[in-house]
Amino acid sequence: MKNLKTIFSFETTQMLKKKSILISTALIALVLFAVTFIPRFIPTGSEENPDNGQTSSYVELTDTLFISENPEVLETMRLLFSEFEAVHFTDSESEGIRGVEDETYDRAFIIHDELSYEMVVFDQSKVDGQYVFEAVYGEYLVTQRLNEKGIDIEAVYEAQNVQFQSEVQLLGKDSFQGFFFAFSMLFALYMLIILYGQNVATSVAREKDSRTMELLITSTKPKALIIGKVLAAGLVGILQILSILVALVVGYFINRGTYSEVILYFIESSVQWDVVLIYAIFSIMGYLLYLFIYAALGSLVSKVEDVGSAVTPITFIFVAAYMIASFGMSTPDSLIVRVSSYIPFVSLFTTPIRYMMTNVSTFELVTSISLMIVATLLIMQLSVVIYRQGSLNYGNKMSLTKVMRGLVKKNNNVN
Repeated sequence: MKNLKTIFSFETTQMLKKKSILISTALIALVLFAVTFIPRFIPTGSEENPDNGQTSSYVELTDTLFISENPEVLETMRLLFSEFEAVHFTDSESEGIRGVEDETYDRAFIIHDELSYEMVVFDQSKVDGQYVFEAVYGEYLVTQRLNEKGIDIEAVYEAQNVQFQSEVQLLGKDSFQGFFFAFSMLFALYMLIILYGQNVATSVAREKDSRTMELLITSTKPKALIIGKVLAAGLVGILQILSILVALVVGYFINRGTYSEVILYFIESSVQWDVVLIYAIFSIMGYLLYLFIYAALGSLVSKVEDVGSAVTPITFIFVAAYMIASFGMSTPDSLIVRVSSYIPFVSLFTTPIRYMMTNVSTFELVTSISLMIVATLLIMQLSVVIYRQGSLNYGNKMSLTKVMRGLVKKNNNVN
């Protein structure tokens, strides 16, 4: 293992020199940094229109035509909606339909009588104005009927304005608060393993294809080679994620003053140190576990173009783990998610999600972490053996099943 440091340093340096890694990291970091500025340009929704005094929720009712053959109804529409932007009135139904067809108006309301109307739109996206119309006109009709019955309108509004003083005492965990953070980590880890796993497998296969591995094996133990490669890929991937996180954090603190209280509460309640620690443990161990498998599978082929077929089985397992974790986002206490939190190939996703979104006992957590650590160490040892066997074989692509049978047979002969 004396050459491990040399191999690790060399592989890390080579990866960090790749333009694809540098450019992709810079682009992703820049995009996410820009995303943190978006709340600066989003209106809060509580501002009032200075021209008409109507709240912003009513501003959507623009380029609208009101039609009624009843002069009294049309006058009522003028009274209620004349202060809205680009609102028109007519008694010609045909004019209104033509106006909507040629997109002069977004919508037209044909009012037949007090409680009957028809809305004409060119496409479904303009139907949203119906809510505004019914809200304004409905409030007017309620006021009129209360006046007719001699009921004090202010007294009715006061009676309807019931405000409760309440608070929610949460004994467990709020799964909604951690949803965005959990999904972000799930997606980031998924992409990290897919990209760097394929990278490691291809690197091993390329060395074997070019006969470089023959020279390396004579001067360095296979164990040092595979561990050095995996640790280098793992470090570069982690550095890439950290660079992106730094861009996000810097952008967050620059724009924090422009965020609403809801956004601040959502972010600050999602990111907690114990959650970050659990995610770090499972993500790093699971990341290394899969990288060792990809490296071992890459050693089974003699040509780079065969890497895709060689890593297909573990890719299927990994995608299945991702799907289970995605399901667990909405049902973290389901049986399949609880069981999968003890399976190292899946628990790198599901255990942190369960810990963040629901209550996980200390025993469950310690058991899951222990299984993950043991599995990673065992997979590392197994991958070294497979790598050694694969590195000595040239010609046809080796089968993982065949290699495993050979190892079992060899072990039985020794015993």
